[in-house]
Amino acid sequence: MSALAAKHRKVVLGGQGGDEIFGGYTRYLVAYFEQCIKGAIEGSMHSGRYVVTYESIIPNLVALKNYKPMLQEFWRDGLFEDLDRRYFRLINRAPSLGDEINWAGLGQYDPFETFHGIFNGDNVGHESYFDSMTHFDFKTLLPALLQVEDRVSMAHGLESRVPFLDHRIVELAATIPADVKFENGNMKHVLRSAMRSKLPASISNRQDKMGFPVPLHEWITSPGPVRDFVRDVFSSQQARSRELIDNSRVLKRMDGETQFGRQIWGLLSLELWQRAFHDRAHEFRQRLNKPVEEVKL
Repeated sequence: MSALAAKHRKVVLGGQGGDEIFGGYTRYLVAYFEQCIKGAIEGSMHSGRYVVTYESIIPNLVALKNYKPMLQEFWRDGLFEDLDRRYFRLINRAPSLGDEINWAGLGQYDPFETFHGIFNGDNVGHESYFDSMTHFDFKTLLPALLQVEDRVSMAHGLESRVPFLDHRIVELAATIPADVKFENGNMKHVLRSAMRSKLPASISNRQDKMGFPVPLHEWITSPGPVRDFVRDVFSSQQARSRELIDNSRVLKRMDGETQFGRQIWGLLSLELWQRAFHDRAHEFRQRLNKPVEEVKL
């Protein structure tokens, strides 16, 4: 997209930040719907943390139509746990990692503890679940998205600006109550309302929004150059000799990757990173010990 845009423009406007500050991710709807059912069952629906009721959120569930595989995976385990545990499961990219990893070799690190500290941070308003979810995404996931957008656009000499992240807009959005931003489970309710007179109804009222993924599942599980490349990488001597990853097990489970799974892709990225940097550590050490004029990159 950046390569194509750069043929016609030098500067473009991007929408990064809109989902995080106004509440546009479908996972907010998924997590809230589950907690609303839990609250209805337990009789705690009128707790301040529920900015919508399960009755009001139901008409908006049509937005989940294309997410059935993700919902099946999400509800497979841990149904009705506390929201921090449930939201961690939604954003966890590898919930099914098992004996592919040498967990003992990793020590005591627990990614949930890191997540929990941000999700329930002292600077988060705990009046609603919505505030905790959007805060976590704004603090952790948005910076990663911005880095990707900046690198990809600048690789083609294109300047991508993000007007939603003007500090005045972010500060204003932070003052808007959650029950206004997420009224009746309407994602980006404030933004949709503000722009309704500027956009056609087919845009402002659309319910079929999805993310912007590449077809990893098809590439990895169907015959073709990507599948061949992945198999070659994981079956190599380098990959099979790792101390922390059992890549022979990863190789055997390629065909079991779920439709929206990113486990194989993540482990592939890790293996390629190790080849580029970890396996060449001795080269880098040698360069550090040489005078600057002798170093050739």
